[in-house]
Amino acid sequence: MTDVKDFVPKRQTVNEMIEQMKFTAFNARKLSESIGILEEMIKDKNCIKFLGLSGALVPAGMRKCITEMIKNGWVDILVSTGANITHDLAVSLGGEHYIQCKPEEIDDSELAEKGMSRIYDVLSPDKTSINFEQEIQKILKEIGEGEFSTYELLKKMGEKIEDENSVVGSAAKKQVKIIIPAFFDSILGFQVWMYSQDHKMRIDERKDLDFLINLHYKLKKENRSSGALILGGGVPKNYILQSVIIPEKPHKYAVQITADSPHFGGLSGATLEEAISWGKVNKGSKICCVYCDATIALPIIVSALKERF
Repeated sequence: MTDVKDFVPKRQTVNEMIEQMKFTAFNARKLSESIGILEEMIKDKNCIKFLGLSGALVPAGMRKCITEMIKNGWVDILVSTGANITHDLAVSLGGEHYIQCKPEEIDDSELAEKGMSRIYDVLSPDKTSINFEQEIQKILKEIGEGEFSTYELLKKMGEKIEDENSVVGSAAKKQVKIIIPAFFDSILGFQVWMYSQDHKMRIDERKDLDFLINLHYKLKKENRSSGALILGGGVPKNYILQSVIIPEKPHKYAVQITADSPHFGGLSGATLEEAISWGKVNKGSKICCVYCDATIALPIIVSALKERF
């Protein structure tokens, strides 16, 4: 049993702050614990590392945090909503997002008239979407026709992105696979669907699942492990966790950052302990769930890890 220690406010690095939080309580201690697990996961050379992205983290300013993780080799497979990847590509192709300081005072009808779409306190101008649609159609024409998994298509897209801060571009350079399980639930998916109306392009999401399940069978055979940092929940969380069920190879490490509560019964708020009952992790897994807004936790996590590596 260890004493709780008062947090001492002082000039210090992010990692020094995290070290202090190790001896506090509640989600402060959980955040410190989660970073320790992630550090161990990254150091484990026999571990395949997943990153799950939900919500709208890219327009919220988290883009460089994600690319930093990719560039540093802390991610092998990225599983994301289509929205985050759409926003990343839109910015890479010249788009912008703006801050709206007081969302509670907004007249959304007025925003619509001005050609602005809202993501809580972030505004996405129509010109960003229009430019994205025009440029992505050019990229699709360059890629040509064929049948692709989502990770195959995004690799080809990433190879054509010159923006060094792009998630998709960085992933292509580092050979990190990007999987979008609900691909057509996004503007990017719409654009691919539109292109496919008069071109022979087909997205086969089964190939993504084939890859993941075969990967976990291989890890089991080679006595290797897997781990994940899951930001939010939803489809990316479930896709990362459920892929281990058939091979019966539970994740060795799992950290979730979520603002959802478990008692409503939804997966986004479900504890990682609950995942033990499904065989997604087990008693020997190193798990930690931090109840926190990911836009608060992620910059702290990445900054602390940069000091440790």
